[in-house]
Amino acid sequence: MKNILIAHQSTIPHYRIAFYNALERLRPTTWCFDVVFDPSEASIKRFFKEPLDPQVFEFSILSTKTFTVRLGSKMFSYQTFWAKAARYDLVVVENAVNNLTYPLCHFHQLWGKRIAYWGHGKDRSIEDLSWFKAISERLKLILTRRADGFFAYTQGVKNYLEQNGVPAQKIFVLNNTIDIAEQRDIFVRFNLRRTELKEELGVQGKKVLLFVGRFTSNKRIDFLLQAFATLCDMRSDVHLFLVGSGGESYLHQKLNQAVLDKITYFGTVIDPEKLAPIYIASDIFAFPGSVGLGPLQALCYDLPVMTVDSPTHMPEIEYLSPQNSIILSSSTTPEEFACMLQEFFSDTARLTSLRATTWPSIQHLTIEGMAQNFIEGVNTMLDL
Repeated sequence: MKNILIAHQSTIPHYRIAFYNALERLRPTTWCFDVVFDPSEASIKRFFKEPLDPQVFEFSILSTKTFTVRLGSKMFSYQTFWAKAARYDLVVVENAVNNLTYPLCHFHQLWGKRIAYWGHGKDRSIEDLSWFKAISERLKLILTRRADGFFAYTQGVKNYLEQNGVPAQKIFVLNNTIDIAEQRDIFVRFNLRRTELKEELGVQGKKVLLFVGRFTSNKRIDFLLQAFATLCDMRSDVHLFLVGSGGESYLHQKLNQAVLDKITYFGTVIDPEKLAPIYIASDIFAFPGSVGLGPLQALCYDLPVMTVDSPTHMPEIEYLSPQNSIILSSSTTPEEFACMLQEFFSDTARLTSLRATTWPSIQHLTIEGMAQNFIEGVNTMLDL
């Protein structure tokens, strides 16, 4: 029996639980795995603010303690699992160096242990790198080349790594995803009540924009609110739903009361039974900032995505296409964004046609498929 240790994102985000549960169900009997987790994270929330319930973990964890220090805008971490990692045959860590334990795990290679990374391949959130960030990215590539394998989020990540000297046979494409089958089942169940749900949420007869995500600067919430204010000048039958942590401060911007009356902020909503009605009652998923996994959930609800092209998108931008999205040029202004929304809201047939092709375009991105891709990579690295 081989033992695998997975240490990723310094914790277990709520959206990653489904993957680990699927991996536990599907893994071969030749190996088992633990996931690094600091139990205090469920209440302290150093890394993600969304609620986390360890009771739903169907997999084993390796308990650790986390120490953090903030230097300027950067937070560095050290987790105490480094010595315990020596007893595992394969250690899979995030493609990052701000958690100091991750690069330190390479020392275990001296004793025949195998090290693998998973992630984006590079930091995509910053376009112009500082000298410090450039050194950090260079170090990540050096460590990646010395690792025994890399679990790439998407094919684009694999292409980038190959271009930077990582052998193709060491790269395994995961197709990073969420549990889209569960989301689609919820959509089917709630969609029959769409008219009723719109009435319950006070948006009957309205064209509804939806944003779901963390309210961080790279999501460009300021841009979205400016675009929505312009859209309100164009037509009166619009409404904006905002869901996510950290949104309170954005609603104190210089928006007139008439616009504020057309915005509903729900705060953080994780429970699918509470989140589903919000998706069902919406018409377009407006996401002008950095695209990650967020739009994938919207597509499960037949919601086309409207976004703006940017070099800072996460790898999951590869999932968006003309069959499910409207991707505007990087030079798009808030006013132009509003005009495109107005165009789609005025052309019901066009919007209906796009909604019909959203789910077929992503239904192959299952959580089981992601788990199987991970299993294939582990088996290859351990010669199983």
